[in-house]
Amino acid sequence: MIVQFFNHGKGKSKSAIGYLLSAKDSEGKIRNPPPEIFYGDKKLTANLIDNNPNEFKYTSGVIAFRDNEKPTTAQLKQIVKAFYEAFAPGLGPDRVNMFIVKHQDKGNVELHFLVPRLDTKTMKSFNISPPGKKSQQLANDFQAIWNDKLGFSQVIEDPLKAVFSQFDKKVPAGSTSKKIKERVSQSISKAIRNGTLKSRDDFTNFLESRGCEITRKGKDYISVKFPGEKKAIKFKGPAFSANTDYQALAQTANQQMNNTVLDPIQKIKILNRMEESVQQRLIFNKSRYTPKKRRPDPNKNLLKRRVPKIKTNPQISNLIDISSQPIANNSNSVEKGISFQDAIKATSGAKGSQNAKSPVSERKTSSGAVQGVAKSLGSLQMQIDSAQADLANAQTLEDRIKAEAKLNSLILQKNKLLAELEQARIAELNQEQTPGHTPRRRPRP
Repeated sequence: MIVQFFNHGKGKSKSAIGYLLSAKDSEGKIRNPPPEIFYGDKKLTANLIDNNPNEFKYTSGVIAFRDNEKPTTAQLKQIVKAFYEAFAPGLGPDRVNMFIVKHQDKGNVELHFLVPRLDTKTMKSFNISPPGKKSQQLANDFQAIWNDKLGFSQVIEDPLKAVFSQFDKKVPAGSTSKKIKERVSQSISKAIRNGTLKSRDDFTNFLESRGCEITRKGKDYISVKFPGEKKAIKFKGPAFSANTDYQALAQTANQQMNNTVLDPIQKIKILNRMEESVQQRLIFNKSRYTPKKRRPDPNKNLLKRRVPKIKTNPQISNLIDISSQPIANNSNSVEKGISFQDAIKATSGAKGSQNAKSPVSERKTSSGAVQGVAKSLGSLQMQIDSAQADLANAQTLEDRIKAEAKLNSLILQKNKLLAELEQARIAELNQEQTPGHTPRRRPRP
């Protein structure tokens, strides 16, 4: 078994999911048996990828088994569960979506996975395979432990072959550079074992005699530009290091290739290293993806604040778009779409005087109106607090969307009630300041 991550992650979900479920492989051959959805929901995965605002939208890869390795369905499920625990500790399937398709057309079992780069609870970017050596080491350790558990042979890299970088491992099979590296690795491995090549100088001389250009030489690498290629390819590993004794290297390589089972010391070392890596990820995930505690609503105690007489409360005015939202002061104002300013003017008389007398019926009911709106606001605030709690505790993307819609609706209702409360208070203040007699008119000149 081997775990491999690919160098993909941009663009829409259509091409990625389409490839996994296509009846034909990358070479156009019919897949027999056809692909089988092993885990996840393709519509949900597609929705998360296509609505991800970040540049990198998903991570893809494969858990592949060799031809002679025949894992059962139960074992595959255990591996997927352990994969979540190792690569997404503290988050799990509820917050890290994964779509897995099973391929068997090449004669072996392959679990191709597609993971949107999002934590669905906080909607922050999350990469199940971040760049770096530690991430690649975790993948190597994970496959080593599970090969040991299932009784499969360990994956041993031939020391005589070129060492593939993390970039090389993510490049899809079939790319030009990867084909060249694989072909050269096979050739040099065979030549070293049969004694044709005895040193790195022999190898570079052989390449130059075939029209290749050695562009760089380092302590443990060489860069070669092959005929017809625009860029040089870097070969790194023991076989490409200076002053390497190829005969001694061949003996060491043969011993390592025959040792395909972990000894107790190797197993303990790998388990400890893997546990440390997973623990580091867990600590990071908790610090980054734990939802912050809900802050108190700054408008919660708004009713307890003293409202200046006559003047409009600026805190309430800022909560709503006065120019576009009608105020539910009464049925006539709603139907006509009267603005907040117009409603205030209407309570102040035809000339807009703030000391104008209010009708008797309005004077009797204004105090009750303030109390009624205040009571409604108190009840509505409890609903808002409950909706905010539901949003903070939402476990799935669907629950989060519903909670946000409910909260937005309640806030809109609160804004309208606050506007009604302001109007009722202004009317009440006008009544308190109304003089007991009609002001005298100035004599005409």
